[in-house]
Amino acid sequence: MPPGLAGVAGARYDSPMPMTYRIDLANCVVWTRAWGELTDEELVAHARHLRADPRFAPNFRQFFSAEASTGGAAGVSREGLRQAAQLNPFGEGARRAVVADNDVAVGLARMYEMMRGDAADVMMGFRDRAAALEWLGLPATWEPPPAAPSDPILDSSHP
Repeated sequence: MPPGLAGVAGARYDSPMPMTYRIDLANCVVWTRAWGELTDEELVAHARHLRADPRFAPNFRQFFSAEASTGGAAGVSREGLRQAAQLNPFGEGARRAVVADNDVAVGLARMYEMMRGDAADVMMGFRDRAAALEWLGLPATWEPPPAAPSDPILDSSHP
């Protein structure tokens, strides 16, 4: 089971690449966690969910953890990345850090970044969590809010 997701209702840990997110309102941060193998459906669903979440504001920062991804990306297409980039809910002043520990996830983050074109937000890929937190202006001790049953689980393999 991925760290930090114990007790999240509806979570499945054997599917391609489920994602979840939590919003830290006190620090204006979206914490996104992905694990397993990535698909277009999860990327697009994440953007749509954030746009619809009344707690979200486009100027929030994002800490996107892909550290538990297996590095597989067979389910990601150029079209899926383009759709996710077009749906980008982040706006002016938002900083987004993607932390990954494998070459495939880092490469996908860079491709997504390029497809965003003239997006108003700033996105950077990192291999080091501490460097990402520092770039976001968060303390090294920052942790996402505790898991809650209402946390969305975006999982295309289990409709």
